[in-house]
Amino acid sequence: MESFRPDQPVEILIVDDEPQAVKYFKKAFGARYDVLTATSADEAESLILSGNHNIALVISDQRMPGRSGVSLLNRIRNERPDIIRMLTTAYADLDSAIDAVNKGEILRYISKPWDLRVLEAEIEQAITFYLLKNEYDMLLRDKLSALHRTLLRDRMNNLAMLSKLLPYNNAPLTMYQYLKDSIAETSWRPAAQKAWSQLRIRDHWRIPVEETQRAVDLSEDLTTPLLLADAEVAEVDLIAALSACAEAINKDLGAKQVVINANRPQIIVSTDPDAINKIITGLMDPMSQWAATGSTLLVNVSQEMDNGASGDVSIHFELRNCEPHRSMQDCVLFNPPLHTAPKRASDYLKAALAIGHIGGTISSPPMENGYKQIHVTLPTRAKASGTKINALPKQWLQDLSDEYEKWVLGTLEIAA
Repeated sequence: MESFRPDQPVEILIVDDEPQAVKYFKKAFGARYDVLTATSADEAESLILSGNHNIALVISDQRMPGRSGVSLLNRIRNERPDIIRMLTTAYADLDSAIDAVNKGEILRYISKPWDLRVLEAEIEQAITFYLLKNEYDMLLRDKLSALHRTLLRDRMNNLAMLSKLLPYNNAPLTMYQYLKDSIAETSWRPAAQKAWSQLRIRDHWRIPVEETQRAVDLSEDLTTPLLLADAEVAEVDLIAALSACAEAINKDLGAKQVVINANRPQIIVSTDPDAINKIITGLMDPMSQWAATGSTLLVNVSQEMDNGASGDVSIHFELRNCEPHRSMQDCVLFNPPLHTAPKRASDYLKAALAIGHIGGTISSPPMENGYKQIHVTLPTRAKASGTKINALPKQWLQDLSDEYEKWVLGTLEIAA
């Protein structure tokens, strides 16, 4: 719903079922203000909800056929609380006007017949109040937007630094891919803008403390390894493990939400059975929550032969109707401040780190029209050791910074 437009003149909407009253008002104030007119509550509501006008003030008569002025102004308060609301009423309806003021439905009431000097003063005061309030709101939105961008950069940098301390091989590489994919997810920008804009100025003092505690909790969770160093390696049927996880999720959801497709009945990998089950659950459980009602998560599994030997396993997760706000909630980078991140968010990241630890990869290209893909490759035999990178290389950090700048520009375009 469009609200205040600073580049357009503000408008006043007068609502009265008496054509003479509407004509009289427009004659008195039309030279000074842009005046819109409506002769019923329904007509006025359509004008306001159309989003085609820059209405600052609504003045409505109380007694009108069909719906009262109080009913109209109460609806406006719910749909467009930025609009100033006034009620005009005859002496006989004074009680309902006073009650509306007390309930906050209107700024004030104006008795009929109108005293034009009094009415002019009330209108001028209301318009001034509207402009000052919207100027303040615009400044506040700018401050909130700057705060959001700062928080996102801090979270990104903290995760990048944390990756060097995590008990996983290839952790910096996996974290780099996770962060880059997250920031590049353009479909999350409107959802992030909406979720983060719900913060209020009175909550700002809590954010530094909450963010610090959030970082501590996430660090403790991620540094608890998903894989045991001394775990025994065994032959695991990956298709059976994926199918068992899908069956459990479908049972919990009461619907066939997850479907497994494979190019062979069995795919055997040598790995820690408990770890591979945790990896599968950590990925599949969040993804099953992202699909819109009635949609399914397709899991396509394949393994090609390499010179007569079994090659790496490819797992392609596919959602045809993914809800951006749901998938965003399961990203530790974008969870709104002062909201508890679901455990699924850290479980997903731990699963990604575990994939990197055993020599696999995971990537997620940006969503297109609700089509979400996640690509995973797993080695047939888990690698006992991996590339040791003490920290993210400078070029990787620069790449993340570049993606962050793209995200900032994208959200600024949305806010505008």
